[in-house]
Amino acid sequence: MNDIKDEKSIIRKKQKNIRDKIYNNKPSHFALSLFNKFFEKINFQEINIVSSFISINSEINTRELNNLIFIKNKILCLPVIEKKNSHLIFKQFKSEENFVKGHMNISEPQNNNKILNPELIFVPCLAFDNKGNRLGYGGGYYDRTFAYLNKINHRFISVAYAYEEQKLDYIPIDKFDFKVDYVITEKNLYSFNENSFYR
Repeated sequence: MNDIKDEKSIIRKKQKNIRDKIYNNKPSHFALSLFNKFFEKINFQEINIVSSFISINSEINTRELNNLIFIKNKILCLPVIEKKNSHLIFKQFKSEENFVKGHMNISEPQNNNKILNPELIFVPCLAFDNKGNRLGYGGGYYDRTFAYLNKINHRFISVAYAYEEQKLDYIPIDKFDFKVDYVITEKNLYSFNENSFYR
C-alpha cells in the first residue's frame, strides 16, 4: 500500500467517526434556499436527468433532495454497481416499491428500469476540501464513472452533498481522483468549476 492510500485510509476512519457523531446530533440538514441558489447557478431548467443517491448509515439524508428533484419535474436515477471494479450505471427511479437489494445489500432500482446518463450527479462523501477534492469510500466507483462519462464525451455536473463539518483543509489525491464541481452542505454552497458546461 502506498503513502497516499495509507493516508486516505487513516482519514476515512477518522471521518467516518466524525460523520457518525454529526448524524446523531443533527436532526435537520436540508437547506432549500441553497439548493434553489445552486439550481439557478447551473441553469437547472436546462437539465432533464439527475442522479442522486439513497442515503445509508450516517450519510446526510437525501429524502428531501430526492423529493425536490421530483417536484422540479426532473427524471431521477440512482447509481447501480453492475460489475465490481467497473464504473457505475444509472437506472431510473420512480418509487421505493421498485427497489431490489444490490451490491453490498444497498437498495437499487429494479433490473428492468431504464439506464440513463445523468447531466447532474449528486454524490456522497466522507470528506471534501477547499479545492473540490472528495474523499469517498475507497471503491473508486464514482471516479471510474466520471472517467467513463468523459471518455464518451457526456457532459455532466458533479456535486457532493455533505455536512459542513465534513470539510477539511486538505485531502490527498492521486491521478485517478476527480474533483467535484460543487459541494452543498446544510450551511454553504461551494463552487470549484467556473467552466461548467451549464454556466
